[in-house]
Amino acid sequence: MIKDKNQLFEHGLIFQEDFTNLDQAFEIMADKLFKLGLTKEHYLESIKEREKNYPTGIDLSVIEKDFPNVAIPHTESEYCNATKVILVKLQNEINVKNMMDSDSELKVKYLFMILNKAGEEQANILANIMDFVTNKNNINSLEKAETIEELYNVVKNN
Repeated sequence: MIKDKNQLFEHGLIFQEDFTNLDQAFEIMADKLFKLGLTKEHYLESIKEREKNYPTGIDLSVIEKDFPNVAIPHTESEYCNATKVILVKLQNEINVKNMMDSDSELKVKYLFMILNKAGEEQANILANIMDFVTNKNNINSLEKAETIEELYNVVKNN
C-alpha cells in the first residue's frame, strides 16, 4: 500500500520536456516508460482513449489566479507494471481538456502521469497529488525549480 507520496516519485521519473500538444506528450512519454519497463503493450492507446473519454486537466486558478494548470493522465492498471507518478514539467504549456468541462481546454504546464499497477490505490494516489498541487508553496517551488534535481527535491520534500 502507498503510504505517502515519497513512494510514488523517483528521481529518474521526473522530466522537463517541450511538447507541442498532448498527443506528442503521450507518444514520447509512453515510449520512454515502455523502454523503462514501467508500462505494457497498448499503454499509449489506452491512455489516449481514457483522456478522450475522461479529461484530466485541472484548473488551478481557483486556488491562485496565476497558478499554472496541471493534468493527471492515467489509465487502467492492466497496462502498468509499477505504481509511480511521472512528473513532467513542460517548457511550453499545452492544451488539455478540462476535467470539469470537457468542452473547454486549459493551458497546462505540468503533467502528473499516474502509473498504477494496483488499481485499488487510485483514490489514494489522486488524493496525494491533489494535496500537493493545491498547496501554494509546492506550486511556487515547482515554478522556481530549474533542474530535474530541484524538481525531485520539491516533490520529495513537500
